[in-house]
Amino acid sequence: MAAKKKTTKDEEPSFEDALARLEAIVDELEGGEPPLERALKLFEEGVTLGRRCGAQLEEAEKTITLLVEKADGSLSEEPLDPPADDEAE
Repeated sequence: MAAKKKTTKDEEPSFEDALARLEAIVDELEGGEPPLERALKLFEEGVTLGRRCGAQLEEAEKTITLLVEKADGSLSEEPLDPPADDEAE
């Protein structure tokens, strides 16, 4: 049987692991009535995980490239520039 790798406190969980844990925290907070102290600890952990996932998504977004087809049919890669906030208005 394969052993599941445990994450130590110094290691950051993968995005998928952090998201799964965040979902479990939300389920526990929504599904029951944990004691106040436990609820606060879960909330703090959830905020930390949410920020970590957000930062990982921002880094992933920076690496996304857009394939552009040129007039001659060839493809070139260009960085994906998200629209500026003022362009959305």
